[in-house]
Amino acid sequence: MSPPELDILEARRVYRSTGAIPAQMLRSTIYRAWERSHLQGANPQALQAEKLSSLATERLIEQKRTLIQIAAPYIRMLSQAAGTDRHAVMLGDSEAIVLDVVGDKQTVQGPEPFPGPGSLLSEAVAGANGIGTPLAEADYIEIISAEHFIDGFHPFTCQGIPLRDDKQNIIGVLSISLRRADARERLKEILLCASHGVEAELLIANLEKDVRRVLESNSNEYQPLEELRQDIVQAHQAARLKLEIVSRMVAVNRLDYAIQLLRQAEQSIQIFRRRAEIWRNLASFEIGTLQPVSLTDNISNLVDLLSTEAVIRQVQVVTDWYEPIIVVADPRSLLRQLLHYFLQALDHAGKGGTVKVLVKEIPNSELAQISFIANSVLNISQSTPTSQVFYLPIKSIKDEQ
Repeated sequence: MSPPELDILEARRVYRSTGAIPAQMLRSTIYRAWERSHLQGANPQALQAEKLSSLATERLIEQKRTLIQIAAPYIRMLSQAAGTDRHAVMLGDSEAIVLDVVGDKQTVQGPEPFPGPGSLLSEAVAGANGIGTPLAEADYIEIISAEHFIDGFHPFTCQGIPLRDDKQNIIGVLSISLRRADARERLKEILLCASHGVEAELLIANLEKDVRRVLESNSNEYQPLEELRQDIVQAHQAARLKLEIVSRMVAVNRLDYAIQLLRQAEQSIQIFRRRAEIWRNLASFEIGTLQPVSLTDNISNLVDLLSTEAVIRQVQVVTDWYEPIIVVADPRSLLRQLLHYFLQALDHAGKGGTVKVLVKEIPNSELAQISFIANSVLNISQSTPTSQVFYLPIKSIKDEQ
């Protein structure tokens, strides 16, 4: 038994004997969790979690059906990655009530009661655990064996991470519990990746609503956005497929190949999330406030977002600036303005043409100049590129610096 494990057992003995929680013997996150559990009245000697009634559980599951359906493929992947190890993957809502559980038969359906749908796993009821503690800390948390507050959870090592919506509100939690503590390392990254995948699926569901609303209001102007949305959806499906492959590789311990694929999948999901955020700003009707905005970063993101569109149109896009430029603008209005000019430039350039985006500060001025210069194959012989130019203020940023 390792020194940290001896410390935890001694911490439990001291707590049971005196009611005091010895902070020096516990990891800081576990100390905080025990303190919250104690103050909220959790029973450390409980052997199993409390549950809602069958009727209340059915109603809750019906209410959370969308989240359960979205998370289902990722729960299956996590279970797949755990392989033959005894395990359980759980989905909880924002109140730490279990919504779904998938795992090996012995763990989920065996004689030892494992928390099923309707189980109450908030720290106030079940103490420190892989569902309630990540919600309380609003972060990824690992709880090893006797670090759980109640005795019934000690056979497991649990990892959990909150799930957030596009406004960063916590709407649930994803968790995996394992009998073998040494198996947790190979599953941590895939748990984090799966949580991003679930959040991305939620984002797509909201994007679908936005697309319908925007297209109904002005289908002509925003039709290119619908094509961009399709790109986002396809990119995410590709990322999910990679994650599916990774889960199979992890299960058979082909870690080198799996880690490589996992990194690719995580990178794809991050790209998807960035693109989806840009898309949401483009599709939004809302007007924000003037603030410092990286003009060059916004143009780079838009070029990335429109890369597929440029390939389809066979237009080469070139950017030209010497250094990053910060301007004062409403970020959403700026993004929509850049998209408007970008799409017009792509139209003017046509098949085989070139769009050059030139950004520069005007000497002895407080303005940045943005030029969209379209060269079409037809116009090259006439040396008459089409240019669209506009200006944005940069003075306020310099003053702040």
